[in-house]
Amino acid sequence: MRLRKIIFSGMIAAMLLVSLAGCAQSGKQTMQPDGSAVSMQGSGADMGSASATEDEPEAQQEDLPASQQESEQYLKIQDDTTLPAYALEYPGLYSDAVREPNVLSDQKVVYLTFDDGPSSTNTGAILDILKQYDTKATFFVVTKEIDGNEALIQRIINEGHTLCIHANEHVYGNLYGSVEAYLADFAAAYDKIYDLTGYRVQGFRFPGGSNNVIMQRHATYDAIVAEMTRRGFEYYDWNSYDHDAENGNYSVQQLTNYALNEIAGSSRNDTILLMHDALDKTDTVKALPGILEGLRNQGIPCLPITNTTRPVHFSVNDATPVEYIEPEPAQETVQPDTAEPTE
Repeated sequence: MRLRKIIFSGMIAAMLLVSLAGCAQSGKQTMQPDGSAVSMQGSGADMGSASATEDEPEAQQEDLPASQQESEQYLKIQDDTTLPAYALEYPGLYSDAVREPNVLSDQKVVYLTFDDGPSSTNTGAILDILKQYDTKATFFVVTKEIDGNEALIQRIINEGHTLCIHANEHVYGNLYGSVEAYLADFAAAYDKIYDLTGYRVQGFRFPGGSNNVIMQRHATYDAIVAEMTRRGFEYYDWNSYDHDAENGNYSVQQLTNYALNEIAGSSRNDTILLMHDALDKTDTVKALPGILEGLRNQGIPCLPITNTTRPVHFSVNDATPVEYIEPEPAQETVQPDTAEPTE
């Protein structure tokens, strides 16, 4: 009996050792973006051997900010000595937004865009209105405004709108002094959105537009646009505007009229409308239903910006792509009604 017990105990011990060895060989599990688990083979079965560190670079990549993770695009240019030094910074800061855009639409279409949010006062209300009208829009966010408004950023994505970068800090002097300064701000915004949502932004809008006087003063337009385009990012100016950033000088009805009249007066059928959802833009919220009703009555659809949307680029200099510039209107745009709305 004792001999059989000894033999039986030995068999159990051997089975346990085999099981432990199998567990060590099976490696760790890592969650992929789609939520599936993938086995990482050879991730440290031999703690004291050189093979224990074989997967460390991959693990370290995952721990880096999104802008610092090596991408396929970066690996193709990392040895190119003709590129400026800043081209080798932020190896994960790449996109595929720049492609041949769709031809100009043969019917009127509007891309509603909102700058300077998110804000606790207005972004949620705008999203409610857009949901009510079953309409999608594009939000160019200032990421320093995200703190405390994280749920709004996730809601923008969840409800099918397009999320783009305006800036991390909306400070012209800090943005446009050099390509390095612009990239640093953009990377900070890119990383903050990715850390929060896993969403890799592809589009952006320059604070002040691409023809802003600060970028012109520093003569950095050509270099910044060339580098952002090389990285695959597309920028979007606008060719219609509700004039809601002019110090509250216009009534709700005037904002509505400005938007509808500038859309009607645009020489391009695909119209990008500039509005704002910052803290003080409550009148924009009030004007939005009237704008949407006016567009609906004219049968004009509203779409979110995608990487096939034909952008609007302001005319800055000879480097501006001619095909993206908004031509001069053939006739004078009808002036908005200046009368106060009747409640």
